[in-house]
Amino acid sequence: MMIEANEFYVISELKEIGLKENQIKEFLKRFAGWRIYFRKKQNEYEEIRAIYRQMIKAGISRSDAIEELSMIFNKSKSRIRIITKEQKGLFDED
Repeated sequence: MMIEANEFYVISELKEIGLKENQIKEFLKRFAGWRIYFRKKQNEYEEIRAIYRQMIKAGISRSDAIEELSMIFNKSKSRIRIITKEQKGLFDED
């Protein structure tokens, strides 16, 4: 389901997360007239990958991490494996 939001809602949310007035004005100036869609799955996948990396750094085995993430995000283990599989050049943020 997609929810449409106007600038008043966006301003309210940006204030709530702590952006300063001048940052909000700059954001609105840059994106005035745009229709923007933030993909839910992409954000969810990034969250899964971040938690996975934390689990691995903490010493949890890959199979246990996959099983736990599968339960947390209500996805199959095979889907979690695909999401967390590191591909060359794809996850080089660290």
